Amino acid sequence: MSSIAAKRVSLFVSAALAIGWAGTALAATADNEAVVVAKLYKDFAWQAVASQADLFGDDLSHQNKATLEKYFAPALADLLVKDAACQVKFQGVCNLDFDLLFDSQDPRVTDLDVKTTSPGRVCVVYKDPVDDKTTRIDFDVARVSGIWKITDVVYRRPDKVSLKHVLSQKIP
Repeated sequence: MSSIAAKRVSLFVSAALAIGWAGTALAATADNEAVVVAKLYKDFAWQAVASQADLFGDDLSHQNKATLEKYFAPALADLLVKDAACQVKFQGVCNLDFDLLFDSQDPRVTDLDVKTTSPGRVCVVYKDPVDDKTTRIDFDVARVSGIWKITDVVYRRPDKVSLKHVLSQKIP
């Protein structure tokens, strides 16, 4: 095995182990509103441990509409698709300038926990392994055609900005 291939396999194994945090939340029943958020992290949390799109595929913010609608309500999926198209068109940042799963441009994550905190609200809490800072992100969820979908994401910054608000800004 070449050293490049060995590094990729090692990186994949490391990422798979790191992504394992979200797996425990999937043990909940399929009717639990936290499952859609846990699955989102299970499928895309690799972004916090690897930057090789050629190994893992496109990051969450660059998925097609059909993939996004597995997790997000149609209106939020549309906003994500529009922002990705804007980034391609202008070859730069449009409205979304951070990793939407981690509220960071360079996420570092340990101890990720996904849980329902109230009807229609799921929170994700994790620690930064370097500074031990805890971050909380709230996901608003609702049933869309009988399936739990994410309708908005609220970042617990001092301004409590929402993903829907960020993506709805007019692009100059």
